[in-house]
Order: sequence, then structure tokens, then C-alpha cells
Amino acid sequence: MRIPKLIQVAMLAVVAGLGACSVMNKSETKSDLQQRAQSGDIDARYQLGEKYADASFSNEPEAIYWLCLAAKDGHVPAQMRLARLYEGDTGADTGIPGKEKLSNKGSAYFWYTAAASQGNDQALSSREILAASMDAAEIGNVKRKATRWQQAGCVKPS
Repeated sequence: MRIPKLIQVAMLAVVAGLGACSVMNKSETKSDLQQRAQSGDIDARYQLGEKYADASFSNEPEAIYWLCLAAKDGHVPAQMRLARLYEGDTGADTGIPGKEKLSNKGSAYFWYTAAASQGNDQALSSREILAASMDAAEIGNVKRKATRWQQAGCVKPS
């Protein structure tokens, strides 16, 4: 069953609304948020990644780095945001050492799979929609590299 593009876009918009688990305090500065993120606060890592991804800080490599750290710790909204960044064909690297580039679709598929494995139905649905636009070789390539990606760290932009 083909899902119309408008519905696909609406579905992805719903995912975007799943949002952060905690909210940046209005009096909290960028440096406070970075300090919390650097000390391992998963929600702060996610929030910082979101800030870098949007117009407030606008730095895609930093966004991917911080989102990757949160995503690798199992933060589903971070996994979904990374998948959406890659699916949006931003030209982003995987955020994983070696900077192995699958197609952006491959990276999106990887992160949707990570979120789906934690029971996120939207991730499963988004992955299925994405898979319909991929060939079997692309999907196989993602599956072959998944274990290595899961064990790798995130690359800090220079």
C-alpha cells in the first residue's frame, strides 16, 4: 500500500513533536547546556543537538555529534531526529568514526531501526516508508554495518 506524500510528511511532523524529555530552562545559557551535555546528561545532549540542528546555533556537524551521543545511549527522540536529518538528504556524515557514508537513506534506516527496536511505532512506520524507496542491497549494507556502528563512538567535529 502506497502512502501519499502529504500523509508521509504529516507523519514525520508528528514525530518531530515527540520532543525532549526535559526542557532547557529559560535562564540556562548555551554554556550551561554544554556543561550538562559534556557531563553525560542524555537529555542535555539531545537538547544541545536540537539547538545545533535548528536556526538558534545552526551547526550540522555539532548537531549530529550531540544527537549521536544521546541516540547511542538509547534516547529515542534523538534517534528519530537523526533519522529525520539523514532522510532529509542533508549530506550529513554518519557521526560514526571512519565517517562511513551509507546513503543518507541508509543512515536514516539505521536510526529508525534503533528507535523501532525500543518499541517506537512511528520509527517502525517511518522505516517501512523509507525502505520502500531503497533497494535490497542498500538495506543489506545497513544491516551488515549495524553492529560495527553500534559499537563505535560518535565523532566530535573539529
